[in-house]
Amino acid sequence: MKKRLNIFVVSDATGHTAESVLTSVLVQFRGAHFNVRRFPFVRAMSQLDEIVDLAPDGKCIIVFTLVSLKLRRALSRKGKTKGLTMIDVTGPLLSIFAKILDYSPRMEPGVFRHTDEDTYLVTEAIQYTITHDDGMGLDTVDQADLIILGISRTGKTPTSIFLSCRKLKVANIPIVLDMPLEPEIAKLPVKKVGFRMGLERQIELRSERAGRMAHANVPGYSNKQHVVQEMEFCEKEFRKIPGLWTIDVTNRSIEETSEWITRNVLGNSDH
Repeated sequence: MKKRLNIFVVSDATGHTAESVLTSVLVQFRGAHFNVRRFPFVRAMSQLDEIVDLAPDGKCIIVFTLVSLKLRRALSRKGKTKGLTMIDVTGPLLSIFAKILDYSPRMEPGVFRHTDEDTYLVTEAIQYTITHDDGMGLDTVDQADLIILGISRTGKTPTSIFLSCRKLKVANIPIVLDMPLEPEIAKLPVKKVGFRMGLERQIELRSERAGRMAHANVPGYSNKQHVVQEMEFCEKEFRKIPGLWTIDVTNRSIEETSEWITRNVLGNSDH
């Protein structure tokens, strides 16, 4: 008889996401035998103990999707102590996105409830948005559902990522002092929104970021006079773009900005 591999799927929701990822891998191993068991809605430490106790010593793989850092660490520790192979599906992604966006995730179990088609569309939108961040991928910017424009530190990237999770392909393009936008961008039949931010808030954000990023080496990055020049140049560029929507994001959260864009610019509350 061929050896059967025991696999436990552990999730704080239904477990469909982890099982879908697992299935896409297992189909590559034709002829192998797998014993897959799912443990949904795991949200307590006591449940982790029960699951690990059920796993054969050193002969089981546990694939898990848990948003709680405390639960992820506990499960990893318990499993490794028993010699099990532990695979954290969502933990690394949560950490990467939190670092890139400089934004803490909601850490709410079971938020994601989509069909396989929805999952594909969300993945496609996120991939497009990441590859069209900060002015990248201009050769395919015409494929975007939305283009966000604005000077540095107005929240273009986190808003773009947030909207991409709603199946929207978003390109964000920075407005850089004395570097006019390509005329073709203004003419594209893609909906566009320009971000504005109050001067003091802009300086505050830049001063915070300059101390820990390469922007510290950009002359005048957080200098008031320089920022004013950038803002004035940005307004000139905005006026060149027909049909451009603009929004002041000074006192808006990413969620509030995204909702405003969805409702007003895209004219669709279903995303």
